[in-house]
Amino acid sequence: MFGTATIARKAKLARAAQDRFGPAMFAQPNIPMIDGRGTIWWPHATDTDALYNYTLGEQITAPYNFAKAVTIAAREFAPDLFIVLGPGTTLGGAVAQSLIAAGWQGMSSKSDFQTRQSQATLLTAMGRADQRNQVTT
Repeated sequence: MFGTATIARKAKLARAAQDRFGPAMFAQPNIPMIDGRGTIWWPHATDTDALYNYTLGEQITAPYNFAKAVTIAAREFAPDLFIVLGPGTTLGGAVAQSLIAAGWQGMSSKSDFQTRQSQATLLTAMGRADQRNQVTT
């Protein structure tokens, strides 16, 4: 997926990050976190050395699987609403496509998503004032 030169640059960057930032700066998360492999890092149960190694290793050197992270979030936490924090609204489409690809709540197409969204808001973007007001007031 990556060329040899790109892999080498990313590995060098990961080593530099590990040299600059030590494992001590990583603590137990306060809320569950999902990484690009779909692994959930749980409060009070996270191996912080493993979190350090992933964050300043594989997360730098390997692609982040956004669709996998969204799929795991949907399946494990079954949220009533996905809130896209930003910047802007650009991740809204990626979240919707990921939910459709996962078949979440029986959705299998853009049309299914749009129908579901019109019945009860499933996805809100903080980058849109009209949607932001739905979750901040």
